[in-house]
Amino acid sequence: MLEAKGFRRVAGIEDLLPKLGAKGRTAMIGYVFDEKWASANQDAIARFIAITRKAKELLSTSDAEWERIAPLTGTPDPATLRAYRDRYREGIPRRPIADEEADARILYRVLAAIGGRELVGPAQELDSGTFYHAIPGD
Repeated sequence: MLEAKGFRRVAGIEDLLPKLGAKGRTAMIGYVFDEKWASANQDAIARFIAITRKAKELLSTSDAEWERIAPLTGTPDPATLRAYRDRYREGIPRRPIADEEADARILYRVLAAIGGRELVGPAQELDSGTFYHAIPGD
């Protein structure tokens, strides 16, 4: 990560997305699973999401945990680890899933308009089953 070597960040994705119509900081990473499997395994998904929330909360508040997982990150030095930690913390989704989905729909339309069929295939709209809504509080 170049920031750890003294380079300055010119712009982050969070600076660009509002210019494309997003209303907030939009999640860039998610989990993918088959809808049929999800219907049969709702408890497992609920537990998985609860565990990931706990892990995100821990990593958002504990520098000691970042030191503990440093060997898993492959970071070559403490400055890079700090940069990873800071960017990770900034990127933790903190909005309701409905807000994330609304922004994803807006951004998908932009991608469809710019890249057309070659980028998004025949769908001009984000598929309605893209976001999972079965977890209370989302």
